[in-house]
Amino acid sequence: MPTIAAVSTPPGEGGIAIVRVSGPGARAVAGAVLRTAAGSAVALEPRVAALAWAVAQGGQPVDEVLSLWMPGPASYTREDVLEIHCHGGHAAARQVLSLCLEAGARPAGPGEFTLRAFLNGRIDLVQAEAVLDVIRARGDAALAAHQALLGGELSREVAGWQEDLGRVLVCLEAFLDFPDEEDVGEPEMDRLLADLDRVGAAMDAKLATYAWGRTVRDGFTAALVGPPNAGKSSLLNRLLGQERAIVTEVPGTTRDAVDGWIQPGGVPVRLVDTAGLRASRDRVEAEGVRRARRVAEEADCVVLVCDGARAPTAAERVEIASQTGPVLAVANKADLGRAGVAALAEALGRPPLEVSAVTGEGIPALTAELARRAGEMGAGGVEAPLTRERHRAALEDARAAVGRASDLLRTGGFPEVAASELHGARRALAGLLGWGTAEDVLEGIFSEFCIGK
Repeated sequence: MPTIAAVSTPPGEGGIAIVRVSGPGARAVAGAVLRTAAGSAVALEPRVAALAWAVAQGGQPVDEVLSLWMPGPASYTREDVLEIHCHGGHAAARQVLSLCLEAGARPAGPGEFTLRAFLNGRIDLVQAEAVLDVIRARGDAALAAHQALLGGELSREVAGWQEDLGRVLVCLEAFLDFPDEEDVGEPEMDRLLADLDRVGAAMDAKLATYAWGRTVRDGFTAALVGPPNAGKSSLLNRLLGQERAIVTEVPGTTRDAVDGWIQPGGVPVRLVDTAGLRASRDRVEAEGVRRARRVAEEADCVVLVCDGARAPTAAERVEIASQTGPVLAVANKADLGRAGVAALAEALGRPPLEVSAVTGEGIPALTAELARRAGEMGAGGVEAPLTRERHRAALEDARAAVGRASDLLRTGGFPEVAASELHGARRALAGLLGWGTAEDVLEGIFSEFCIGK
């Protein structure tokens, strides 16, 4: 493989920027770019930081740096890796990277260092995806889940299922290959079926974690909907702790969705403020209402915000009654009175949560309820959940194949067909870990990564 190089730290000003080099020519790059203060070559001791100067080809100093040498296979990519820690900022990092490219490295593509770690067998595809998700984690729960995936928790479970299915296959195929010498009698068949049932139950339990895993990865979406001038934008600003949405006394100010993130209970929650729900002849406002309804349909939870200081109108009652799915009713403007709370409770069929976006009354209870609902999306707090649709689809394929094999054996069906199903299950599990994955699929996954990781 060619030697690659990239800046592995984000662009912008900072104390340190890291230029990473990986490949068979990493040592040669170090020899060409790094010099001691006395002008001699830098000694490359494994995993020992060395003070050096990055110099141009004529020996002109470019930046004072620290170099870190990690010879393969004990490195991130399992190749020889050189890291040059230079001063942060655009100019210093760009110049040091240019020196590495002049010394024979080529620019790395998005995620190419992690791709090499995968191709060289240091990590599997689930762990590679977790690298990106750890970087993007918005909250404590997301970080914990993705660290567990990066640490191989899910990979070890999948490997265990592969092993269990392999043992069942050995027995079945021995019978198929040597029917006169091997007899799969009733006791042996009962044991094989018990093994398949155990594996199937474990797969079902893991599939049940997807709702939680998707939530911690992508966030729990709560749409703030309700009549105009109920205080949705003020409530959004109060929850976010910043002036994110425009607030006026004029009904219909919000025309398009405005969002922001909070992390109650360590779970990322995306709050979306929407246009007030009402019939309108204004084309722009009508489009905003249409988008608000679509956001509400797609949200994990609808926060129905009403004006608790007055009774709802007949038109507002219709809008309130039209809300379906998981709805969290909120009576806002508690600072102005509670004249409409009883009428709202009657229209809703249950008492609303009373809050004030102005004074903050009831806000802790609202955020606690959002955290509770986000946690109920699935197996909240579980280690190593399924976090991606790719994980879920692969495991569903494997589970379906195990179920078909079990049904065939239980009903006295063809054991060769059952064996074929189990081979299919093992292929699906291998695909989950990335073994045998098509090149275009890998390109799609690693294209999400930033350059330098």
